[in-house]
Amino acid sequence: MKADCHPTMHKDAKTTCTTCGATMAIPSTVKEQTVETCSSCHPVYTGKQQQERKGGRIERFRKRAEKKGT
Repeated sequence: MKADCHPTMHKDAKTTCTTCGATMAIPSTVKEQTVETCSSCHPVYTGKQQQERKGGRIERFRKRAEKKGT
């Protein structure tokens, strides 16, 4: 077997959530990392549902186009 083929494991790796700003210490192969949603702000874990968007794609596109003025 090859020596030193496994990556180094950082036990105190800093993980930051970009949605809620929470920081956690999770073992990882990288020293610092960011995630979009974590367990403290994800709707599945919190039980909160996101608001439904009203209108379809075409209506939303037309609204944006009107605001832009083109």
